[in-house]
Amino acid sequence: MMMSLKISTKIIRFFINPISLKPLNPNSSICSFFTHPRCFSIISNQTQLVSQLIDVIKTTNGSNLNSINTKLSKPSICEIFRVLSCEKVLALHFFDWIRDNNPDLYRNSDVCSLMIDNCGWLNDYDTMKHLLTRFKNEQICLNDKAFGFLPVLDSSRAQALESVSLVVRVLGEIGGSVGSSGVYALISMLCATDCFELANYVIEITEKRVSYYAVLVREKCRRRRAGEAYGLIKKMRAVGCEPDAKMYNYILGCLCKMDKISEALSLVEEMKETGVDPDEVTFEILISHACRLGRMDVVSESFNRLIDSGHVPRLLTYAAIVKGYFNAGRYEDAYAYVCDMEAKRMPQANKMFSLLARLHRSNGNVDGAAKILDEMMEKGLKPDYSNYARTVYSLRIFRSYDVAHNLQKKFSKFRV
Repeated sequence: MMMSLKISTKIIRFFINPISLKPLNPNSSICSFFTHPRCFSIISNQTQLVSQLIDVIKTTNGSNLNSINTKLSKPSICEIFRVLSCEKVLALHFFDWIRDNNPDLYRNSDVCSLMIDNCGWLNDYDTMKHLLTRFKNEQICLNDKAFGFLPVLDSSRAQALESVSLVVRVLGEIGGSVGSSGVYALISMLCATDCFELANYVIEITEKRVSYYAVLVREKCRRRRAGEAYGLIKKMRAVGCEPDAKMYNYILGCLCKMDKISEALSLVEEMKETGVDPDEVTFEILISHACRLGRMDVVSESFNRLIDSGHVPRLLTYAAIVKGYFNAGRYEDAYAYVCDMEAKRMPQANKMFSLLARLHRSNGNVDGAAKILDEMMEKGLKPDYSNYARTVYSLRIFRSYDVAHNLQKKFSKFRV
């Protein structure tokens, strides 16, 4: 009995995180940590408690859980749910026990979603509806863990459609926070499993929302299927659902990752022509990838358009430009850009000076990093402590004691 339980748990853990079952280097610090007697005792006790609870639930249907007064970690609770679902044992008493013993996790989205998933594995839709009604009254939202029971990967198309339709009907009957979050979570789960046809079917039979289509576009782009993602935008417009800048940004990022900078620029033009205003993230994506490709002409043009649009550049945008100049070997341009920011009294100048110093130090130019830190402190700008400390340490390694002492003396003035 116990052997069967351990095997099932191990299999489930493998599907959750296959990397966790890879052999560890016996000399690694991680391995040393887990083999430490005290740590082993903690893990052993938690595992033993999980096994005991599972046995109690399976043998008594959970009726004797009230006699166990203890708290479990969230990973342990989730593991118990997965084992019970795998062995098709109802976890309702266990869920009620969590409410009494782990009230801080009772309303957790993962825990509640796994309870719904458990009902699905047992085909117990009456209990599922009862729980969903309770969740709606308490304004609890579901996530994609609620629908792992759906046979979308190992069944016929007709069976998959029937199962998905039933879940959608149940969510529609309950409504509220459960209905909206449940449909969104269902679409997310279907997209994550590459079942885009079923995800699109859910949208067709529920509601054509931008947020629903955005999930499809995002997941298509993650798979570098920019053409299909763009096709979804056209389909949205055909049914009267206007895409937003966020959806265009997904496709823009996908095109840039594929080094299709020309197509990306054309997409930005299309956004303006169709009434979708590019936001600061739009230009940041263009700038970041143009910097990576060394296309500083595109960087300059995109940054000017960003300013003209009235949006405020994010810190990451400035960082991308500094890195772009530096990685292209244009060290003087990077320095001039940062100095110009300081001259304009821009609040980001402090961070960019520190960034430039770090880039020089990482590139082996410790003296250059020290000069930049010295200059920024002369201007009254306080360097990032970690960057400053590492530079001083490197200077001492190279026996530049005077320079290191000078930096320490100037940095001490910033201490309160």
